[in-house]
Amino acid sequence: MKLLIISGTPKNDGITHSFVKVAVDTAIELGVEVEMVKLSSLNLTKCMMCDDGWGICFNQHRCLYGDTDGFNELQTKVDNADAFVYVSPVYWGEISEDFKIFLDKLRRCQATKQWNSDEKEVSFMIGKPSIMVAVAGGGGGGIVSTFADIERALTHMGGDAWPRERAGVFDYIAVNRWNQAYKRDTMKAAVTAMVSFLTRPKAVKVMPQTDYQLLITFDNGNEQLFDVKPYLAQDPFAELKDVVLFNKARISGTKVEWRPRLDIDVNELCYSD
Repeated sequence: MKLLIISGTPKNDGITHSFVKVAVDTAIELGVEVEMVKLSSLNLTKCMMCDDGWGICFNQHRCLYGDTDGFNELQTKVDNADAFVYVSPVYWGEISEDFKIFLDKLRRCQATKQWNSDEKEVSFMIGKPSIMVAVAGGGGGGIVSTFADIERALTHMGGDAWPRERAGVFDYIAVNRWNQAYKRDTMKAAVTAMVSFLTRPKAVKVMPQTDYQLLITFDNGNEQLFDVKPYLAQDPFAELKDVVLFNKARISGTKVEWRPRLDIDVNELCYSD
C-alpha cells in the first residue's frame, strides 16, 4: 500500500511539521511506501473558474493550469495512493491557504465525476481512508471548523460515503500547544491502526455452514470458520435463526451481510481480541 501525506504548513520545523514527521517515520517503520507532499513548495495557482465557472475540470477532470503549477501531477499521486494523512495548521479557524487551493482544485476535478455518463470513472477518493490533523498553535481554537473544511471537501468527492467501513475519515487528531506531546503518540497509533486495517487479508467469499457457522475465504487463500451463534441472542441478529435467511450471507465490502443493516464486520469476527 502507499500512504500519501499532505502537509499544509510552510514551515520545516514547529508543531505542525512535527506531526508530518511522525506520520512519515511511522510509515517507514511499518515498511509502507510513503510520500510527503509539502503544498507550499508547489506554488499551486488558485482556481481560475475558467470559462463560465467550469473549465476542463468538469469533463476532463484535470486543471487547465495544472501542468505548469504541479497540480495535475499531484492529482496522479492522489490516484495512486491507498490512504492519506492531511496535516494543516489552523489559520483564522480554517485550513491554510495552500491547503484550501489544493482542496478547491481537487474537488472540482473529482467531485464532478458523479455526473459522468461513464459509470466506471469515479472519484479517486472513494474507498480510501484518511487521518485529519489540525494544529492550533495560538489560543487553541478553530480546530473544529478546520476539520469541517477538510471533511466537507471529502464529502463532495465521495471520500466519506456511507457506509464508511473505515473509509472516509479514519481519525481526527486535534492538536494545540498543551496536548502536542501525547497527541504525537496518538498520531503514531492512528497511522499504525490505519495501515493495519488496509493490509489485513480481505474477505472475498462466504459460505454458510450448518449450526450457524460461516466459512470465510480471504484474498490470501486462507479460510476461517466463524461461529455466529453468540450473536443470535440479540437484535437484529435473532432474525438469523431463520436458516433460509442465514444462508443468504454474502460479502459486502468489509462485512458479511444478509440484508441492509443486518451485517457483521469481518474484522469483528476475525480480530475481536
